[in-house]
Amino acid sequence: MQVIAHRGASGHRPENTLPAYELAIEMRADMIEIDLHRTADGEIVIAHDAELPGLGAAAGEPGEIGDATLAQVRALDVGQGERVPTLDEVLDGFAARIPFNLEIKWGAAGDYPGIESQTLAALERRGLGKDILFSSFRPSILSRLRERDPSARLGLLTSPSDRTYSLAGALDRAAAMACEALNPHWAQVDPELVERAHGAGLAVNVYTVDDPEQMRRMMDLGVDALFTNFPERLRRLVEG
Repeated sequence: MQVIAHRGASGHRPENTLPAYELAIEMRADMIEIDLHRTADGEIVIAHDAELPGLGAAAGEPGEIGDATLAQVRALDVGQGERVPTLDEVLDGFAARIPFNLEIKWGAAGDYPGIESQTLAALERRGLGKDILFSSFRPSILSRLRERDPSARLGLLTSPSDRTYSLAGALDRAAAMACEALNPHWAQVDPELVERAHGAGLAVNVYTVDDPEQMRRMMDLGVDALFTNFPERLRRLVEG
């Protein structure tokens, strides 16, 4: 059972910030999950939402990361005086210390042009790759990653809010893109999903589980990893 710190130890520090990643390492997470967006001037930054308060025309209004410059994004305080980090900062500061799950996001206008190639190039410059797991809800993003790097490690994210979702369809999409993992929401996980995913050779990495009882239930089902905002809670259960 792997402990994946969701946006770092985000139950204790502002999510997707350097202190959240540092604390996740201290709490002995096995991996850190982060979210990638691309600015208008071509920089990859780490934030969950495509829109951030303060980027709009009026103070306090949300605005799109994809329409803002890196300087505009970096001017924001995302909590406790912390700034939105860049992918380069995160890789240089942490990638030698812990593996990452890089979730590639998109904006209101669609997929960010070139974000897959740019991210792969950043990893290649640092000799990274084998410890990096990519994930996305969008097959288009995963397909481009697979096309650009046949050895990339991919995980397909699924959501209960997707009205077109079916387990069979998710397994088919994962197989078509040679994914190694299915990353479902905890509400989608039952014995059938775990059995069929494992039968297809897929790891089951479940998001986002913070309640210890829910953690135990997922562990009893035999999932392979849990994303959590409180990595110390899951670490205690894993070590029993």
